[in-house]
Amino acid sequence: MVHWIGLYHILPQCDHFSFYENDTDMISPIYGERALLISDIVVIADLHLGIEYELSLKGVNIPSQFSSILEKCTKILEKYEPKKIILLGDIKHVIPFSSKGKEYDAVVRKERNEVRKFLEELQQYGKIEIIQGNHDGNIQYLTNSTVHDSRGFSISLKGKKVGLFHGHAWPSNEIIKSDYLVMGHTHPTVMLRDKLGYAATRNCWVRGNLLKSKLKKKYSDINKEKEIIIMPAFNPLCGGIPVNESGIIGPMRNVIDMQNARVYLLDGTNLGKVKDLVE
Repeated sequence: MVHWIGLYHILPQCDHFSFYENDTDMISPIYGERALLISDIVVIADLHLGIEYELSLKGVNIPSQFSSILEKCTKILEKYEPKKIILLGDIKHVIPFSSKGKEYDAVVRKERNEVRKFLEELQQYGKIEIIQGNHDGNIQYLTNSTVHDSRGFSISLKGKKVGLFHGHAWPSNEIIKSDYLVMGHTHPTVMLRDKLGYAATRNCWVRGNLLKSKLKKKYSDINKEKEIIIMPAFNPLCGGIPVNESGIIGPMRNVIDMQNARVYLLDGTNLGKVKDLVE
C-alpha cells in the first residue's frame, strides 16, 4: 500500500485535466468534480436521486440532497454550456416493489416527483440523453428526454468513437467496438493509509485496458485492445468500492485489467496503478 501522506498533492487550479496526451480536448475529467467532458458534452454518472429517502426507511435521517445535487450540476452546466448532457445511469435510486407498505409507496412518489423536476431543470442547459441504470426502471415515464437502454450508445468525435454504458449489464456489440469506453455503476474509490495505518477512502477515476482474450469469449469479433474509463458517482452519499481492495462490480469486472489500471483523484493526481496501491 502506498502511503498517501507525502504522496498526495494539489495540482495547480485548472478547469479540467486529461488522461490522454493526444486527446486533451476530447476526454477530460472536470477538475475537482465528478463529471466528464467529451468535447462539448458533459457526462454525469450515478446521481441516485432519492437515496436519502430509502435511508430514512432504515432509520437514517438525512436532509434532502435534491437542491445540493441540482446546484452542483447546474454550476457545471452554466460554466461549460454543453450542447448535450449525458446521464450515465442510476439517475434515480429507489427500486419500487409491490406490497412494501404505505411508507415505502410515499418514498417512491416523492422520489419520482424530484426526478421529474430535476430533469426538467437540466433541460434548460442542453439536450439530455439518458442511459438506463439498474435503478432506473420506468424512468422513461418521468421525462421526455431520449432514454437509451443499458447496453448504451456511442458518439463520434474527431474520427473516434466513444461508447457509453452504465455498467451493470454488458454493452452492445456496437458499443464494445468503440475506440474509448466510459461506464459508471461501480462508484470507484481508493483506500489510502497514513504512516500510522489509519485509512481513508477517496473518490476516484479509473482508466484501464480491457483484456482482449477474455473479452473475445463474449464478443468474438474483437480484434484490438480497448481502453475504459470508470466514472465516480456524482452523489456523495453513494459511498463506493475501493478498487485497490475489492476491484469493481458488474460484468466488466472480469474483463478489465484492474491490476494495471490507473487511479486518479478528483483533482487529477495520478496515484499510479492499482497493483501499486495494494498492501
